[in-house]
Amino acid sequence: MTVTVRPVALGRAARPFIDVLWRVYEDDPIWVPPLRRTLREQLDPKMTPFLRYGRAQLFIAERDGEAVGRISAHVNPLHNERWNERAGFFGFFECIDDAEVAGALFEAAEHWLDEEEVDFVRGPVSFTLNEEAGCLVDGFDRPAQVAMPHGRPYYAGLIDGAGYTKAKDLWAYRYDVGILDERRQRAYDLIHAMPNVHVREFEKKHLKRDVRLAVEIFNDAWQQNWGFVPVTVEEADRLAENLIQFADPGLTVMVEIDGEPAAMVLGIPNVQEAARDINGRLFPFGWAKLLWRLHRGLESGRVILLGVKRKYRRREFAQLPVMLTAEINVRGAQQGYHWAELGWVLEDNTALAQLVRRTNARVYKTYRIFEKQRTAAAP
Repeated sequence: MTVTVRPVALGRAARPFIDVLWRVYEDDPIWVPPLRRTLREQLDPKMTPFLRYGRAQLFIAERDGEAVGRISAHVNPLHNERWNERAGFFGFFECIDDAEVAGALFEAAEHWLDEEEVDFVRGPVSFTLNEEAGCLVDGFDRPAQVAMPHGRPYYAGLIDGAGYTKAKDLWAYRYDVGILDERRQRAYDLIHAMPNVHVREFEKKHLKRDVRLAVEIFNDAWQQNWGFVPVTVEEADRLAENLIQFADPGLTVMVEIDGEPAAMVLGIPNVQEAARDINGRLFPFGWAKLLWRLHRGLESGRVILLGVKRKYRRREFAQLPVMLTAEINVRGAQQGYHWAELGWVLEDNTALAQLVRRTNARVYKTYRIFEKQRTAAAP
């Protein structure tokens, strides 16, 4: 049974690349199929800004005519410019439990990246660290949250077997919505009492504007993080377009100081919870189920952005990060949410990890980024 790997074009031609998911996870009761519409748009240069400034190639592995694995290879010019590197990335890795299939996929991806003259390959990153990132290595007993990858327990072994080693772990925290402790209540009250501070939610009719403001804060706050690449204006607008259908303003916070956006939290409903039994299809009946469940209310959500501009990290506003965690708790409770995923958080981001742990959140999933040097890399 010979394994062959073939390239797949982006856009409409990428459907076989998407279909691989249903083959790999056909016997996984935990897996919740993502919305096919979202998957198609993710691979469409008209819809995904990265595919207009980056370079990417998709691959499918087949055995006896059946698709049994997939991978992408891509180069992010914005990453390489920011970090003065020649990095290559792999992403969208899904595969049956077969080292031969995995090896063939990585060989094809690495060959393509060698043509791009990269010094090392890092992944899985699909397509940027601001999107889906990491291979799940712990926490297989719960479905993945919205915009987070699932995985099979053998994936890490297949990646190891292809010569990759750990670069960094990413942690996802489970936070149970509840009553604020004294410390967070005090921070909440302190910030709200400041006369020059205004706290508001994102305005749905001005969502593009407010998402741009949130991204501006995010880009300022996290620019020293490992692997960070600023979110572009086009990516911010795309995020707003995605959110407009499912956004819950009650899970958003914008803090303005003297009229300037200074800090924010952006949470989103866990659409995966609402899509648990529609098999990724919105039509003919999936759309109605999804909207009804979103209207009725979900148990879980995910905090995808949180940040405080560096200029406001002075002593006067030292309680601002704590207040943000309190604010999202208060708003989530008002909306009827029971718990939220916070993350991801870099394993060595001690400041953020300490802030999250003080909310009594606990790590419930771990994702791993792998890396491999290319022997053919130029000096």
